[in-house]
Amino acid sequence: MQAVFSLIAQCAPTNSTVLITGESGTGKEMIARAIHYNSLRKDQPFVTVDCNTLSENLLESELFGHVKGSFTGAVSNKRGMFELANNGTLFLDEFGNIALSTQAKLLRVIQEREFRAVGNTSIQKTNVRLVTATNKDLKAMVADGSFREDLYYRINVFPIHAPALRERRDDIPALAFHFLKIFCGELDKSVSEISQGAMSLLMNYAWPGNVRELENTMQRAVILCPDSIIRQAHLASILDTGSHPDFEVPRTSDDLKRIKKIAREKSVEDIEKAFIQETLRRNASNVTRSAEETGMQRANFQALMKKYNIRVRDIEYDPDETGAD
Repeated sequence: MQAVFSLIAQCAPTNSTVLITGESGTGKEMIARAIHYNSLRKDQPFVTVDCNTLSENLLESELFGHVKGSFTGAVSNKRGMFELANNGTLFLDEFGNIALSTQAKLLRVIQEREFRAVGNTSIQKTNVRLVTATNKDLKAMVADGSFREDLYYRINVFPIHAPALRERRDDIPALAFHFLKIFCGELDKSVSEISQGAMSLLMNYAWPGNVRELENTMQRAVILCPDSIIRQAHLASILDTGSHPDFEVPRTSDDLKRIKKIAREKSVEDIEKAFIQETLRRNASNVTRSAEETGMQRANFQALMKKYNIRVRDIEYDPDETGAD
């Protein structure tokens, strides 16, 4: 993370737009806050918007505000986040999920430093520093037409990549003790140590949920700990370490045959699921391109997606692995 800290220190004193990329749970919002609170705007508002939780119309209302009667349910005037964040920092999380029509309006705000509330004809000026974050490969989305190229270059002035926790395992002990201190204070417990076995488990776990998963794990471990030391047993009950078989141990030859059949079927399902997920990840969730790459009919590829309840919006990409130019 030293490289990330260095980038934060370099960009914080400026007004440059920042694009933070990385998997879910890697601490992208913490990076955004660090940029704000080390900037010249630190005494001004830091306003966050999760672009993934709102529909297109509601997101526009959230960002730009609206006037009474502009749409069904608009019973009063509402100030938007661009107005509330004026002179401060506006952090737009999950930026890759914004609809193309809203992207066009955001581009104008970035270029002209002005906007209109929904249903209003008056123009409002804004002076915000924009920080965006995404777990998607925006380059690949530009290539397939789902993200505006001009907007991409406007927000990608100063990129920062938040590495996955498995890529920076040396940070795990410091993070674990940091969260230990926080939750001991919140829960009024006196847990001060992590045993060698417990730390080894933390260091060797894959952390698919990244820093957020580590934070939740430490909170649960503090709750479960009856004394002053978090031990391996406390973590083993929390983390899916794969140390226990997920099948019934057979007692007879008939049981053995039955369980082997189940295991074979499960292995096929695991392979099919991984096959679909990895293909979508390589192709930035473009179903047509994924089907073409595998030599499958699009309908058959979608059938496998439906079989395993795989949705394109749940696929996360590593920009370095998609092969996008």
